[in-house]
Parts: sequence; C-alpha cells; structure tokens
Amino acid sequence: MASFEANTPQLKAAKRLIDAYVSLDLNNLEPVLSKDYKYEALPEVPGVPIQTKEAHLQMWKEVYSVVSKLDVRIRQRGTAFTLAD
Repeated sequence: MASFEANTPQLKAAKRLIDAYVSLDLNNLEPVLSKDYKYEALPEVPGVPIQTKEAHLQMWKEVYSVVSKLDVRIRQRGTAFTLAD
C-alpha cells in the first residue's frame, strides 16, 4: 500500500488507485477504473497506443503474471512504478 496522508478527495482517489495497482490483483483494480477509462502514456511513447479499460486490464494481467512485487515511490514531480520479480 502507498503510505501518504490522503486527506482530500483527490488524494483519496489517487491512493485508492495506487493501492489497487500495487495489490497485484485485477479484482482490486477493475472496480477503480470507470467503464469508459482510457490509458494514454504521456509523454507519448512510440508503440504504446491509447488503451481501453479492457486492453489496460489485459496488459496488467500479463504484468501481474510475472511480477511478485510492485514498489511505488511518490516523487515530488510524479509517481514511479518499479517492477520487481
């Protein structure tokens, strides 16, 4: 779980989302994403298209199948995900 003080609605939503990813369980992630969710890598990454919710969940299903731990560190200018096996 991410450890930061979630004392605003925006931070509570961000914490819930981060905790869902870090749980390595699609059953926790799927309900957090809206039905019309779209994932877009910014800045744009060549070869990484905008993903629908279903495509995004499928990608994470593949990632979760080979990862046993996901560390999240909050940085001053963004969030860094580190995959670990």
